[in-house]
Amino acid sequence: MAEPIVKVKKGFVRPLYGGHPWVFADAVASVEGSPEAGDVVRVLDPAGSFLGKGFYNPKSAMAVRFLTRRDEPVNAVFFRARIEAAAAFRERTLGLKVGEGDTTAFRVVNSEGDGLGGLILDRYGDVLAVQFQSAGFEKRRNEILGILMDLFRPARIVDCSENSAREKEGLPPAPRGTIAGDGAEGPVRVLEAGAAFEVDLFGSQKTGLFLDQRENRLRIRELAAGRRVLDVYCYTAGFGIQAGLGGAASVALVEKSPSAAERGYRNLAANGLEAADMIRGDAINTMKGLAEEGRRFDLIVLDPPKLARSRAGAPKALEHYREINFRAMRLLADGPGAILATCSCSGNVSEQEFERAIGAAAVAAGREMAVIERRGPAADHPGMPGFDQGRYLKCLIMASIR
Repeated sequence: MAEPIVKVKKGFVRPLYGGHPWVFADAVASVEGSPEAGDVVRVLDPAGSFLGKGFYNPKSAMAVRFLTRRDEPVNAVFFRARIEAAAAFRERTLGLKVGEGDTTAFRVVNSEGDGLGGLILDRYGDVLAVQFQSAGFEKRRNEILGILMDLFRPARIVDCSENSAREKEGLPPAPRGTIAGDGAEGPVRVLEAGAAFEVDLFGSQKTGLFLDQRENRLRIRELAAGRRVLDVYCYTAGFGIQAGLGGAASVALVEKSPSAAERGYRNLAANGLEAADMIRGDAINTMKGLAEEGRRFDLIVLDPPKLARSRAGAPKALEHYREINFRAMRLLADGPGAILATCSCSGNVSEQEFERAIGAAAVAAGREMAVIERRGPAADHPGMPGFDQGRYLKCLIMASIR
């Protein structure tokens, strides 16, 4: 049976020639056939030339998510080959393979970055955490689970789908839970460059360990030796633990969530860092209190949760970024060399907007700061060239110059 066809409007096709993986709804000129959400369609340019195949969804702002630019069958064999290739890239290029090395938690499939838009797969030792976040992969849920069980032989697979992303696709909420394997629901224990972490796949944000920050945490480990470190929005203590293992003179952590702080305590203890100071409280008020006490730090990490859920939320998010960075800079030790690593995981806030907010915070705090590194997600979270929507994580490492 002939595949349905989506034809793109004149004036909207240039980004697709450049490799952009989405056809937005307002770029669709016509639809031939009767495709349903999640069906595979052929995409043609205004002249009728073939552009590729992808998942169609009339309920989403992304009407088509490209899967391939080749005129090839899109079936179980195709998806298995893509997932195998993604795993091989992590193993051969990045050296990430469970059972080898000192890191047992990493991303295996990163949605568009691996040519599988809407599918995310993280590996935590012998457990897989999967997110079905497009109509196409939701429609093939059982098929994908079968492929994952056959390829990786995990103890279990846990559905960690983000319901905010599913809602944008017109999909119903997906409750967190084990969907294949042994059905156990206890925490998973993994290693990150030798550091031990306990991960709760059922009650955590994302899939539990914010794997996209792994390389940034290791960079903080390299910078921490002999420094007084403050990890704000520490969640389960990832940055603080790596700083402590890197030889920090002291480590203080701030976390509002009782459950996250409790897991942070356990992670600190598992790494022999019981002396770290875990402070329960709101980030801004806690930083104000630390300043009033006269506390100062040589290295501060700010890693807040997503602050802009939509573009309309960007102005409020930028105000918050300015405030927390102002408070952090007031806590930095005087003189040159104090370091602030500040992060944003809000894709609705651009890199330029984020940097300008940090610049305004520095002026308000009376600090002269120089950007020494601009960083993004770890290499197991690859992106596509020209796909700005996929560039969400920003990490600026700055040092005071006077």
